[in-house]
Amino acid sequence: MKDTAIIEKVLAGDSQAFEMLILKYQSKLFATSMNVVKNRELAEDIVQEAFMKAFMKLDSLKNREQFYPWLKRIALNIALNHFEKEKRVMDVENDDEETSFFDNIGSGESPEELTLKEELHRYVRNYVDSLPDKLRVVIVLREVEDMSYEEIADMMNIPLGTVRSRLFNARQIIKDRLINQGLADGMYQIS
Repeated sequence: MKDTAIIEKVLAGDSQAFEMLILKYQSKLFATSMNVVKNRELAEDIVQEAFMKAFMKLDSLKNREQFYPWLKRIALNIALNHFEKEKRVMDVENDDEETSFFDNIGSGESPEELTLKEELHRYVRNYVDSLPDKLRVVIVLREVEDMSYEEIADMMNIPLGTVRSRLFNARQIIKDRLINQGLADGMYQIS
């Protein structure tokens, strides 16, 4: 059943129909939350709160075909609000072993190259973790969550130019740290 049909049922008074949306998107939303916060329990709380808010404000959703992007935005706003309040550490790792942030790192075939690649992944993760909050959030949303610059600007309520600037600065810091460690010799290119 399509999201729009489920939403119509919920709005018509069948609140149990909302469970179908929960079942459909719960694990996907959890993975997104884990990409932003470094705490499984916190990610679970974010998912639960996002679904509760979505249920309560479902009638305000104008484009019902965009339920998941809307739900994802709610969850990420909750995560960002919590992050700002608690100053939690961010992480770019996903339990699903997605490596979109690391796609620019060359793939080696020899054991030495594979070992170096693993070490480089670890360095990049640590460098992202150590970025200032405002840079870390933007780079995680862009590189891990694959959100557009416009989506990030809208979600964080900042100008598009600020998104671009923060991404540039975050990438430059990571690149500089890799160069200082001697790990950027043609293997890692900042896009």
